[in-house]
Amino acid sequence: MEGSEQLYFSTVSNPTLFRPTVLVIVRSSINAANTNLVGFFRSTHNMTIARSVILSTNFGGATWILSILGAFVADSYIGRFKAIFFFGPFEILGYGILAFQAHHSSLHPPHCNIKQNPNADCESLQGWKTSLLYLGLFMVAFGEGFMRSSTPAFGSDQFDTNDPPQMKQKIRFFDIAAFGTCFGATVGLVLVVWVQSFKGWNLGLGVCALFILSGLIVGATGTPFYRYRLPGGSPLTRILQVIVVAFKKRKIVMPEKNIEDPELPAADASDAEMLSGTKDLRFLDKALIYTGDTNSWSYCTISQVEETKSFLKMLPILFSAVLCYFPFALFFTLTAPVAATMNTHLGGVRIAPAALYAVPVLIQWIILVLYNRLITPLVGRCTSNNYSTVTTHLVRAGVGFVFAMIATIVAALVERKRRMAADPKDLSFLWMLPQFILVGLMEVTSFIGLMEFFNNQLPERIKSLGSSMVFCIVGLSVWLDGAIVAVVSRVTRIGNDGRGWLDGMTFDTTRLDLFYGMLAVLEFVSLLNFAFWARKYLLRLRSQ
Repeated sequence: MEGSEQLYFSTVSNPTLFRPTVLVIVRSSINAANTNLVGFFRSTHNMTIARSVILSTNFGGATWILSILGAFVADSYIGRFKAIFFFGPFEILGYGILAFQAHHSSLHPPHCNIKQNPNADCESLQGWKTSLLYLGLFMVAFGEGFMRSSTPAFGSDQFDTNDPPQMKQKIRFFDIAAFGTCFGATVGLVLVVWVQSFKGWNLGLGVCALFILSGLIVGATGTPFYRYRLPGGSPLTRILQVIVVAFKKRKIVMPEKNIEDPELPAADASDAEMLSGTKDLRFLDKALIYTGDTNSWSYCTISQVEETKSFLKMLPILFSAVLCYFPFALFFTLTAPVAATMNTHLGGVRIAPAALYAVPVLIQWIILVLYNRLITPLVGRCTSNNYSTVTTHLVRAGVGFVFAMIATIVAALVERKRRMAADPKDLSFLWMLPQFILVGLMEVTSFIGLMEFFNNQLPERIKSLGSSMVFCIVGLSVWLDGAIVAVVSRVTRIGNDGRGWLDGMTFDTTRLDLFYGMLAVLEFVSLLNFAFWARKYLLRLRSQ
C-alpha cells in the first residue's frame, strides 16, 4: 500500500554478501564485453561503420532505459528477486540466439575480407536474418536492463538499516560490489573480448551466456537465506499522481486558503519527511484542492506535491547532462575498432584492442577507493551547508564533462596522426591510451557528481529515483549518439561525392578526425548549457 512500511521476510538474521556479489561480477564482465559489439557487427554481419555504430548505440541505450522500467516493475509489482531470476534467463537466451547465428554460416552473410580488399562489395545482413539478430539483441537488452537495476538493490535489501552492525555490513557490501564491478569488467575486457576477437564470436557469445547462467545458479543457491522486500510502489507513481490530479483540477480556481481534507495530518504523518509548501511551480498546488474525494488519483498531500516540484526542478540538470554525455558511448564503440588498424602487439603478445577499455575501469576503481576513504570525509568537513554541498556535486560533474571535451580533442589529434601515417600498423595502439584515461576520469567524476546531486536533493520518499535519473542520462545520451551518427553520415555526403565522414567498411575511408572535432565543439556548447542550468538551480536554492 502506498505510504505504508515495506516489510521483509527472512529465514536468517545475518545477510549474505557472496551471492549478490557474484551476480554483480558476472554482469559487469558481460557488460564490458558488449563494448566490442561493433566488431561483431562488422566482422560477422558485414555492416558498414555507420550502421554498426548506430545499432550498437541503440542496443546500449535500450539497455539503460529498460533498467528504469525494470526498477519500476520490481519496486511496484514483483520485487527484486523475481525481477532478477525471471528476466535473467531472457539474457541467456538472447546470447544463445546470437551465438547460434554466429556459428551457422547460413544465418549470416559470407565472410568478406575487407582488410585485403577494401573495395570489395560485401554482402550485408538482410531479411529475416536481420530480424533474428534484432531478436537476440532485444532479449539481451531486456534481460540485462531488468537485472541491472535490481541486482545491487537486492544486495542492499539483505541488511537491516535499523541495526548499526548490519548498516556497517551494508557499507561494506557496496564497497565489495564496487570492487566486483571493476573486477568483472576487467575480466570481461581481457578474457571474454580475447575469446571473441581471436577464437570466434560464436564461442565468445556462448561464454557470455554461460557467465550469466553461472551467476544465476550461484545466486539461486541463496534462496532460503535471503531477505525479500515486498513491492511497495514506485516513487514515479507518486509524481505521476500529482501531475494527473493537478491537470484534472486545472480549471478550478485555487482558493486563498485551501479547504483541506480533515484526514490530511494522518496522511502526512506516514511520510518519511514532512515538507513545507513552496511558491515554485504553483500550478501543481491545484492537486491540494480538496473536493471531497481522498483517492490518491484525486487528491495529494503537501509533501507529495513538494516531492514532485523537487523532481521537476532538477529536470533541466538532467537533460543538459544528457548532451554532455554524448562522447561517452561513441568512445566505447569507435575507439577499439580504430585501434585494431594499428599495431596491437605489446612485447611479443597480441592484445585485443578492446582490452584498452580496462584502463578507465581500473582508473575508476582507484578513484572510487580514494573517494570513499579520503575525499568524502574531507568534503564532509569542508561543506557545512546544503548550498555548498550541492555546489560541490555540480562542480564535480562539470569537471567530468571538461575531461570529456579534452578527450574528444585528443581523439581527433590521434586520429589525424593515424591518417597521416604511411602505414597505421607502424603506430602502436597505445596512442589511444590518453583518451581512455580521460574518459575514465570523465565517467567516474561526472557519474559520482550527478548521483550524489540527485540523492542529496531528492526528498526521502523519492530518493531511490536518484540512480534511475543517472541511468536515464546515460541511456538517452547513448540513444542520441546513434541519431548523431546517422545525421552526420547523411549531411556530410552532400558535396563530398556522396561519401560521408562515417561511410564505408574500413576506417581508412572515414574522417573520424573531423567527427571527433565536431564532438569537441558540441561538448563545449553542452558544457556551457550545463553550467547555465546548474548556476540557475544554485541561485534558486540560495534564495530559499
